[in-house]
Amino acid sequence: MIKDLFLPMTGAPGDDAALAAAVQLASGFNAHLAVLEMVNLPLTLANPWGFPPEPSVLALHEELRKAGQQNASRLRTYLEKEGISWEVRLDEALAEDPTHIAALHARFSDVACVAAPPQGDRDSGLLREYFHALLFESGRPVLAVPAHAVVQAPPSHIVIAWHPTEEASRALNDALPFMTAATTVDVVHVTGNEGKREERERIGLDIGIHLARHGIEVNVVSRPPVAESVALSLLRHARASGAQLIVAGGYGHSRAREWLLGGVTRELLHTSHLPVLFAH
Repeated sequence: MIKDLFLPMTGAPGDDAALAAAVQLASGFNAHLAVLEMVNLPLTLANPWGFPPEPSVLALHEELRKAGQQNASRLRTYLEKEGISWEVRLDEALAEDPTHIAALHARFSDVACVAAPPQGDRDSGLLREYFHALLFESGRPVLAVPAHAVVQAPPSHIVIAWHPTEEASRALNDALPFMTAATTVDVVHVTGNEGKREERERIGLDIGIHLARHGIEVNVVSRPPVAESVALSLLRHARASGAQLIVAGGYGHSRAREWLLGGVTRELLHTSHLPVLFAH
């Protein structure tokens, strides 16, 4: 059951679509929406003589705080008209990474929403950082919303990217509130040459039986990769079947403080025409 949704405003153009999607989800699931407006303050260096920070730096902080308050006020005005339960949070990032603060806020929600980073866009780096932090630090599923996507809540048809891995299993479980409200669900296993045919069929059969016990009408589908791309095969099936949502495991690992995404996760994140619910 979805009762709490969270959305950080990143300052990127995709925020508007993500906010509209979060409002639609809150309305469709009768859930509460918390929107975070972040004031990202530049860090002041310590003065070796104990003097206070430069007046220009303090003035910049006050200017950024005022802008954050104005943005929060605009968000409140927008949300007041939507007929949902909502709140706008205003927080500051000074010594901490703002994406890390967003991940902390997301821990008190059922689903975190964020704008999806379009490939090659100048804001894609910032949006990737927010997505990485939410996916790997919040312990919550993350709904990545492309800039021009239209969200249906609840979605009537869902495509699940399935392979028997820990990440895919987590995503499947986190997506149960969406699936139980949907009319149909396609569990899509993109097959390669690995394994015997009987083993590949068993992969789909086991998960189909599990979801059927939840009262979900499941169609288990096997698809070959398109142009050696698992993500492209999933996206083509989603478009052809009229899906409104894709569910996928979020794959990646850390090296120092850099989060690295797996190929399928990265391609879905950047190229999907639909909202994608990721879980790690």
